Amino acid sequence: MNKNILIMGIGRAGKTTLSKMIKDRINSYNLIHSDSLKWAMIRAKNQEEYYRENVDIQQEFEHGEYFQRILLELYNSLIRQDKNGYGYILESGQLHPKIVKEMIDFSTTNVVCLGLGNYTVEDMVNQCIKYDTEESWTYGLSREYLTKHANDWYNANEMLKKECPKYGITYIDTSKNREEILKDTLEKIIKGE
Repeated sequence: MNKNILIMGIGRAGKTTLSKMIKDRINSYNLIHSDSLKWAMIRAKNQEEYYRENVDIQQEFEHGEYFQRILLELYNSLIRQDKNGYGYILESGQLHPKIVKEMIDFSTTNVVCLGLGNYTVEDMVNQCIKYDTEESWTYGLSREYLTKHANDWYNANEMLKKECPKYGITYIDTSKNREEILKDTLEKIIKGE
């Protein structure tokens, strides 16, 4: 039986990369990207264009407690129905450690948080550009626009560094030697550490 995995953290810290690495290693895992649920909820209300044009409102929605609780309740529901023990991976950039601790059973779910250590806002913009792909919502955006959002990423990173240890969540700094750190994290997760 696979232990469930929750990967939280900030943008461009390697959440999606790590979740794909785990899935490649143990194919039976079911992989959930929180952005898929976010966009499903937005599309169900026929408001995709509005939220794409109003990114600040989109971020307010996705980082709000209501969305976080729906996401974690869905995750828990899927875990309860997983009679074959394949396991679930949830990858999310929207979660607060306090809500995760309240709603997730750490005895059956390995929770890690990926962050960018002591990166400055400028470092975060550069990281975003370095790992941008056509699938990224940030793809092709101006440096000025990215800098505006990097201020939020910086504040989120600082909060996660401070709050994760309080709630028993491992904060992993991927700002240096990212590939090596992600490989090491993969091995620890596979071993259940």
